[in-house]
Amino acid sequence: MSARVMEASSSSKVTVEYHDPSGIFPLVSRDIAARLPLRSLNWQSPSRPLRQIRQLHLDFVPDRHTETSLRPPTQDADSNGPTSFDIVRTGNDLRKDAVKERRHQIPGLKTAPYLKLYILRCDDKDAYKAADRQRIRDWLRGNTAAEGKRGANHEAFEWLILHVVIPGTVAASEARWRESVREPDELKERKRSNIKLPGKSTRTVFDRLRADFNDSSKNAQDRIAQIRLLKKDVPPDLLPTPAVADTLEETPQERDLAWKDLMDKLKILILGPFDARVRQYEADIAEQEARRSLPGFNFCTFFIHKEGLAKALESIGLVEDALVIYDELSLGLETAVRELASGEAERTATTFATFTNDIRDRIQGGGKLTTNGTHGDQNTLAEGKRRHTDLFSKDYREKIVRSDISVFDFFCYLFLRQKALILRLANTRAARAELGGGGAVKDGGEDLVLTSEVAWRASSFIHNNARTLRHDLQDGSQSNEPALSQTDIESLVCAWTYAVAEHVLSETAAPVLDLAQSDSKATGPNGTHKLTRLDFAFPMGASPYPQRSSSLMIRKPPPPPQELQRPASMAVDSVGTPPSSAGTMELAAQNAGIPGLPELATYRAELLMVQRRMVELLVARQGWRAGWASVKHKIREDDRAMDEVDLDDVQVDSKTAPEAEEPKTSRCLPAYLAQDLESEDAFHSAYERLSEQAMRYFALATQTKSVEAIIGDLAVLKRQQGDVASAETYIKHLPPSYEQEGWSVMQAEMLSFYAECLKELGQKLRYVETVLKLLGKVARRKMAQRLPQTRPSYATPTNDDFDVSGLLADAIAVSASLATEVTSPLEQFFSDLELDREVVHLEDKDGFSLRLRFRHVLDDDSIELEQVSLRLVGLEDPNQEIRLVSDGAISMKSGIVELRLATTTTAFGLFLAESVTIHAGKLSFVHHFRPQTQPTLKLNDDEVLVTTQPSDEIRSTQPVIFVYPVEHAFDTHVKVRKDVHIDKPRRLEVCLSSGWNEIRSINLRMKPTSAGLRLHLADATFDGVERDDQEGRKQGQLALCEMAANTSAMIEVPYTVDQATPRISMRLEIRYETSRGSFTFLKSASLRHELPLDVDVDDIFRADMLFSRFTVRPTAGLPLVITDADLQDSSVYGVHAPPLGGPVTVYANSPLELMYKVTRKQDLEHKSAKRDAALCLTLQYMSTAEILAVTVQEAFAAALLESEYQRFSRLLLPVVAARCKALLAGSLLEVAVLLGQLKTPSFTDLGWQYIVAPLPQLVRSGLSEWLLTWHREHTSLPIDYDSALAKESSRRLKISVEIPTVDIVFTTSLTLRLDAEPRTPRANVLALGKPVRAELRVNSTDAWSAHLLFAQGKQKAPQTRPHFVLEVQADPEIWLLGGPRRVHFSAVPDDPVIFSVTLVPLKVGEHRLPVIDIQTEPQTVEEGRSGAKPRDVVSCETHCVGSGQTIEVIRDVRITRIHIQDSAAVDVGLAGHSVGAEPG
Repeated sequence: MSARVMEASSSSKVTVEYHDPSGIFPLVSRDIAARLPLRSLNWQSPSRPLRQIRQLHLDFVPDRHTETSLRPPTQDADSNGPTSFDIVRTGNDLRKDAVKERRHQIPGLKTAPYLKLYILRCDDKDAYKAADRQRIRDWLRGNTAAEGKRGANHEAFEWLILHVVIPGTVAASEARWRESVREPDELKERKRSNIKLPGKSTRTVFDRLRADFNDSSKNAQDRIAQIRLLKKDVPPDLLPTPAVADTLEETPQERDLAWKDLMDKLKILILGPFDARVRQYEADIAEQEARRSLPGFNFCTFFIHKEGLAKALESIGLVEDALVIYDELSLGLETAVRELASGEAERTATTFATFTNDIRDRIQGGGKLTTNGTHGDQNTLAEGKRRHTDLFSKDYREKIVRSDISVFDFFCYLFLRQKALILRLANTRAARAELGGGGAVKDGGEDLVLTSEVAWRASSFIHNNARTLRHDLQDGSQSNEPALSQTDIESLVCAWTYAVAEHVLSETAAPVLDLAQSDSKATGPNGTHKLTRLDFAFPMGASPYPQRSSSLMIRKPPPPPQELQRPASMAVDSVGTPPSSAGTMELAAQNAGIPGLPELATYRAELLMVQRRMVELLVARQGWRAGWASVKHKIREDDRAMDEVDLDDVQVDSKTAPEAEEPKTSRCLPAYLAQDLESEDAFHSAYERLSEQAMRYFALATQTKSVEAIIGDLAVLKRQQGDVASAETYIKHLPPSYEQEGWSVMQAEMLSFYAECLKELGQKLRYVETVLKLLGKVARRKMAQRLPQTRPSYATPTNDDFDVSGLLADAIAVSASLATEVTSPLEQFFSDLELDREVVHLEDKDGFSLRLRFRHVLDDDSIELEQVSLRLVGLEDPNQEIRLVSDGAISMKSGIVELRLATTTTAFGLFLAESVTIHAGKLSFVHHFRPQTQPTLKLNDDEVLVTTQPSDEIRSTQPVIFVYPVEHAFDTHVKVRKDVHIDKPRRLEVCLSSGWNEIRSINLRMKPTSAGLRLHLADATFDGVERDDQEGRKQGQLALCEMAANTSAMIEVPYTVDQATPRISMRLEIRYETSRGSFTFLKSASLRHELPLDVDVDDIFRADMLFSRFTVRPTAGLPLVITDADLQDSSVYGVHAPPLGGPVTVYANSPLELMYKVTRKQDLEHKSAKRDAALCLTLQYMSTAEILAVTVQEAFAAALLESEYQRFSRLLLPVVAARCKALLAGSLLEVAVLLGQLKTPSFTDLGWQYIVAPLPQLVRSGLSEWLLTWHREHTSLPIDYDSALAKESSRRLKISVEIPTVDIVFTTSLTLRLDAEPRTPRANVLALGKPVRAELRVNSTDAWSAHLLFAQGKQKAPQTRPHFVLEVQADPEIWLLGGPRRVHFSAVPDDPVIFSVTLVPLKVGEHRLPVIDIQTEPQTVEEGRSGAKPRDVVSCETHCVGSGQTIEVIRDVRITRIHIQDSAAVDVGLAGHSVGAEPG
């Protein structure tokens, strides 16, 4: 242990005063220091709970006699000189020359020892008897007498005699320990012997000391301890020469027990005086508290008493309890100052100095006074730390005792004491060094939570006491000559603030923060949410006896910090990269769980920011500024320069007059601070250094916003220094963090600064993007200011507008040289976008226009826009697009902009406004009326856009435009041809009407939109227009020649479908050229492909004829009218059919059946091909739904032609056609067909109210009235199937009917062989159970076989006689069949086969004869002969002649007798039997 530590007097340690007349304390001091501090002490007080003192630091100081006697006589009187650590012994006894210290009248002001230690060297009993015993008694008498004079326990103490045994002496040969009888490993002290031998004593020096100076009572304290030195630890001049006796060597166990005995006695003897002192201090404090309301109460006196208790608790190791007391004193001081200021303390004796007289010297670093606010020798401090420790180099307690301390110094002293206690609790490096622990970390390391508490308290202390210091300097300036100027006062306040912050930073430094001070270059810092200070709530004014184990609030564990992200584009290892904290950020991630680390880093960063602010204030008068402060100052200067000033009214302000102007710099600054501010470059260097340190601390604390603010300051600083590239690198990471936040002038200034950097660097694309972001922020702010306030605002209005005039025009000019288009949302720059839904047709040509309005909110001069466009998409077909554009360039000024957008595209239907685009240079401002959100699907980590149709909810927010052409515009109709042959490709009829256009050329595009539809444009036929062969043929397009005005043309296009589909759809895009320009016509057509009827056929074969039955029924459930039906014969077959007999209405539940007789033609000269033998069924029919719709259309068109609203025919007639087809269906249609008249749909059913809504107001009301009138006059319409309109709607369907071929047609007959003729001509009668013989005849013919009817192709005659199976199908409950039921036979055409069978009727009644069925014999392959040639497959049909013949079966009964008994009492028995039947 160093001499400084051993001699320092500190309230952080318990003072032990030693008396060392022999100068041997240095021999044991090293071993004592190795066993310090004392640990695990328990203190029990009646007024307090049991407290455990974990560590007790001791401070061994020599008494006056020892210190005086060991000082060489050559030393000056005012010099501390060598101590007993350097001079072991001296021959001078200066005890009589020692000056007695006068005890102060206020207890607790001076630090008194808790224990007085007598260091005794006694080599034998003779020396003890001769001199040492008396010296000890004199020492005890002098100390106990002084304590008795004091009469109070303020300086209570205990004493202890430490016998140090030197090797080679008689005392070293005397044993102290003996082995334990029960425990061999346990040692006990040697018992005193009661046997006295003549001339020889067994008592040792240690025994005599204990007998002479220990009390004899049972519970008395043992105040004697003994330590034996090792020979190697003793200087040779202290050893007896020669050795008097043999030294008894101690075992390690004995030596450890001796030292343990000494440490235990130190603990016990120190706690006793401490308890007495605490009780005394508590009594004094209670007495002072009772006098608080009485006249003459002095807070300074009360402070000294209460601080004595705090120092006692601190010295014993109860630092938390001491901190509570200082917090209470701080609150009491604030109360006392407040009472003095308000005049409520007139009766008290509390006084403070009006100002601090030496603060200027201390700030400038000239003070060299002793201090009791800090600990340690100031002369040993480095010069770098002296500049801030000089601030507190003052004897504050002496000023407090005299009641002559200023309020400023009083608060400074309290802060120093609180800081010292918290640092000791935190176990910081500074506290460990003060307690003699050096830089080694022991006892659990540092508590960063408590260290951060010091930094936070320092911030509050600086902010509060800076105002007090300013008032102090102002008051002191009035009393001193020369007086301080205001500049000097502010400079001194800034210098003091700077020094205090630096002082706290030096004492709160932690090893984990060292990495934050590195100059590593990496990415820019990033972090998470801003942390708030935890509440260190100390109980101000609490009870002086707190019933808790700790005065500090338990800190909750911090939330886990979020992941730190590195900006991807930050340059690395470059000169211009911003200083960041790659290591700091990694450290933050690794040490995320260290309690208190974020808070400590945050508060240290705030102290650095305080220092930076002070530096800025000091140089502000010289016009030097850095960071955003320079930008804001420039903006204010520009605004001030723009103010209108009356040049004729010139006034000179006295403050700005040259004679009243104060100096820009102060000469009161300390040298170290003045050196940093001697030039602007030095100021920039200091600013950058402080900013970088604070930024790294904020990054370590993961506080993103603070880091970003500092990066912005550094970026401005770099630009001030001319390094624009570095400034851009600094600031380019900041704009994304503001994207999700609201408006702020800081954000606008940052974007403006970033844009200026990009422009200077020539990065045009990024410059344009940044300017657009800035303009968007400003525009949204202006839009928000225009919104109506829902509630009154009581906030003070602030001028947060940002001037961006000229930026938009500059961005447009710069964008002209870009290679790519820059797209931005229109709603971010323009407001009040409104699109009129009224379609205005162009004059004398096809097309229409819409009116668009929007507001330009930016304060710009006239800006030239190249074009404004509007995109419309079809509601039903989103692929239909119409693009409306403005006519030429547009001059846009601030305010409402109104323009018309026109197009030469003609279409009909509902269109949704999809987007509006404003083009200016390479800038495009786009507004999407429908949100552009599409779901995405990830396939192999690649995003694939999934296009979906907009929902009804989204569509409802889009403007809907009903587009329709003018009356005489170009028109096109698409329909399916009326004549349909089922076996030939169908055709589409495209009708073109030129209208008023003199068409030069036409380009027709037809694109299928339904699956499987194929349009064969190459096979199209033309009527009324010619194909332009000069134009190259392109797939899906037709190039046509000119068409005169008011002419029509027809184009028939064949089409096929790959799969069955009810409807087909296509999209037409027709571009036609006229003398007035190029025009486009759009149309989407959906046509019915499925036939409205279905035909089934059933063939019945006979030997010489065929009956075909056709069943016709509607497929869509809509009634059809069949006007004609005909089955045409062919070269092979002839047809015989009855006439239809007029139109027939066919319903879904009532189909039409047609029967035709087909025979073979006998006069065939040669056989025909099978394809020529097919018959053709022709059906002429009309769709009732189509007839009714056409009827309504014609009636409406005729009325419209005679009205004044004929010009709206292209709008109204398609609506009638479409709505009638949708409404006329189901039961309504069937009722109309049955009644022969149609109930006309109403005004509401047709939806006229929605159709006329977009029309001009002048037309809307009149057209609505006319439509209502028409519906009232045409409530019903008659249906006439014979009218010309109905005949035009007639359709024709041709179906090819192939007659099937059969190889063999069998004709079977079953003839009964009865014994008698039948009684009735209609039916034969058989007797029940009587067998009947029957003859089964089978005739066959091959007249319907293919090889006889058609030319020999693939059809070949059978090579072998086919085999068949005949089966008699009889009901077993009716007929009992006798003979074979199944017969295999081979048939030969025209060769009958006869079989005999026996039939037995089993059931009475009328029954049909059994049915004969003949099938081809199944083909069988024998096992093991899989390679045998299979038989030919032969088809056959069977005609059973007797299938409709019935037989009546009766009982064969003639007479029946019934006998009834006479007796009624018994059961009635009925008996009957046949007695026989007579013949005939």
